[in-house]
Amino acid sequence: LIQKRGAAEARRDLTIRVLDAPRDVQARLALAELADKTGRPSEAIEQLEAVLKLGGPLGTRWHDEDRARYARLVLARGRARLARSAATALADLERAGTFGAAATKDEIVQARIAIAVTQLRHTDAKERAKGRATLAGFAKPPRAGSELSDEESWTGAKPDAAPTARAAYGVWAWSVGARREAYDQLAAWHAATKVPRDEKLQGAYLRAVAWWSPVWLGEVKPPHAEDLVGPERCWFPGTECTPPVPEEVTLPPAPVIDAEPRAAVAARYAASRATSLDTAAGATASTGALGSDRAGIAALVPIATAFNRDPSVAERLGRDFVASATDAAAGYATIGALFDALGDPGRARPAWQAAVDASPEPIFVRGLAESAARGGDGPAALVFATQAAAAWGDPAVVWVAVASALVDAGQHVDGLYAARTTLDLAGPEVLPRALDVAVVASRALGRQAQADALLVQRTQLAPRTRTEDADARAALLAHREQPTAATTARLWVASRAQPRDVELRAALIEALDADDARRATVTAELVVLAGDPDPNRALAAVAALRR
Repeated sequence: LIQKRGAAEARRDLTIRVLDAPRDVQARLALAELADKTGRPSEAIEQLEAVLKLGGPLGTRWHDEDRARYARLVLARGRARLARSAATALADLERAGTFGAAATKDEIVQARIAIAVTQLRHTDAKERAKGRATLAGFAKPPRAGSELSDEESWTGAKPDAAPTARAAYGVWAWSVGARREAYDQLAAWHAATKVPRDEKLQGAYLRAVAWWSPVWLGEVKPPHAEDLVGPERCWFPGTECTPPVPEEVTLPPAPVIDAEPRAAVAARYAASRATSLDTAAGATASTGALGSDRAGIAALVPIATAFNRDPSVAERLGRDFVASATDAAAGYATIGALFDALGDPGRARPAWQAAVDASPEPIFVRGLAESAARGGDGPAALVFATQAAAAWGDPAVVWVAVASALVDAGQHVDGLYAARTTLDLAGPEVLPRALDVAVVASRALGRQAQADALLVQRTQLAPRTRTEDADARAALLAHREQPTAATTARLWVASRAQPRDVELRAALIEALDADDARRATVTAELVVLAGDPDPNRALAAVAALRR
């Protein structure tokens, strides 16, 4: 077939044959071989797994080279999942070994650790205990006079660990997003020690307490004055200081891609959204689906461009993209994120669902929850949000994102429920946004008294949270009241001082003429911001260019 008609036509003929006769093992094996040779590994795995399920009286009906191909492809998929610390990596690595392609011992260890970290982020105490036991088994004795490595920090995961070791382990757990685990360990250290305590560990303890205890809602009292030391004390009311703000990651410039801005910004969002976890989750990892940033965006631009002409063509190109991915789960997630950016939740949701079915990772479940919310399916969004939030490390991060998506989609009852759940779980960083969403939902439902009460709470938080520069807000307000060349110039000046303010840039895009040199600069900045670690800011940047 290849010699007569070429690889593309051969694949089409074999696909038709498989659809016509699903139990035709030889057609599936031929299609798998062709897919492997033409750079479509996920498609090859799909066909070989179908052959495995079909089986036969004497076992799987395939040749040694088919078995070796399957082992090699599954091993590559396992390594791609391990690169993003997915809990599903171990199953692939072990399965590849049973078919003759063994992973290294170090890879197996890292895959077990990835499972343990995933368990530590869970809200269920039994799950966290499993992860803690795994890490305790890999712990190494600390070396005197040196910075603790991860393995040395895990000494504190042992049941008989000393209080200081438990605190060091708690600091490490916080760094990987396991916030409840971190709080438990640091609280145990605090209870077992007396003043004066190690200032660094005390700071970590205060940070965990600020996250766990609803101090700002007035439900509990802040720690005693003797405990409020160092810069982390500023997370609590009455300290009259500003909490330390983590330094934002510098965004790399968007690679130069010859594409229409609306397609480029959607591709940039999808590439970054599917290849990184929200920073609040405590981890960032490559999916292994896209390769470099430039290559990933370049692969997605044709799909975004086709969508602007005919969404069905984009859907077909998306299937080809998934087939060419090392890991279909990551490929589906990328396509789901792309359709989110293109404003098509109807196509985004099935892609996210396919990603979850292939590898039920929290980042994929969260994507499914947000996509269901944007599509107006509030009950389903809440179900998926519950699953994602339980495994995220900080449940409020998921709940506030889903609440915002529900409110934006007009699902105010479900949005208010999600916002209320966020308020019950939110730390000081997430609480302001949760209150903002709750206020909008309450007003939309005609609950004015409730909205006013929430707004009072939000006002009390304002001095303690990192808000936009007052000049920028004033510039936006002046421009909205009476847009003129002067207010546009004021917006431009304010945007130079606020490099990540999407709202300013959205207003400028609407105000500036097409031939204004400043418009090209703002457009380029929005493309860069579409790759922001905060998915809400990134999606807002996409929306600003796609209006």
